Amino acid sequence: MIKNMTKLPMTSSTHLSILLIASMSVFMVIAQNQFKVGGKEGWRVPDENHPDFYTIWARNLRFQIGDSILFEYKNDSVIRVEKRGYYHCNESSDDSAFTDGNTIFLFDKPGFFYFVSGNFDHCKEGQRLMVEVMDSHGASFPGSPGPSPVSSAAADSGSAYAVHLTEGLMVLSAAFILKCGLSSSLATA
Repeated sequence: MIKNMTKLPMTSSTHLSILLIASMSVFMVIAQNQFKVGGKEGWRVPDENHPDFYTIWARNLRFQIGDSILFEYKNDSVIRVEKRGYYHCNESSDDSAFTDGNTIFLFDKPGFFYFVSGNFDHCKEGQRLMVEVMDSHGASFPGSPGPSPVSSAAADSGSAYAVHLTEGLMVLSAAFILKCGLSSSLATA
């Protein structure tokens, strides 16, 4: 049991330390984006004239460890498969078949991830997705081509909320610093 507990004063340096820790925590959360597969179109059979819809969608985005993808669909499914299953629309998987209509996959390591529709015909018509995940520093997985640049076509990708959170954090940080500065100046007055 500790008998002599002394209450430490909250100095401006203590406030600054708390602010820095809080800022780093928020930035770690901001770095993790959730991307809705297919954007506003969701997970569906691509139009007949655009069987490469998901290839183009994924190519226009940069996925990193900690990011996730959201599959939204109706009367369908999504299955995580190996490379061979992707190219041959083979539905065998590592027990990653989902039919709930709202499936999220978290990327926990760099490399390639492959997904197909559980409906063989849908997969053959282009409802399949290959995602390359970079490590947190943006380095490409060994043996893979470099990342594609992010384009304005990446609308509905989920990255917009990071900008709004960053702006909000700056406003909160400024308010916190002003409050600490005012508290310190009042304490010394």
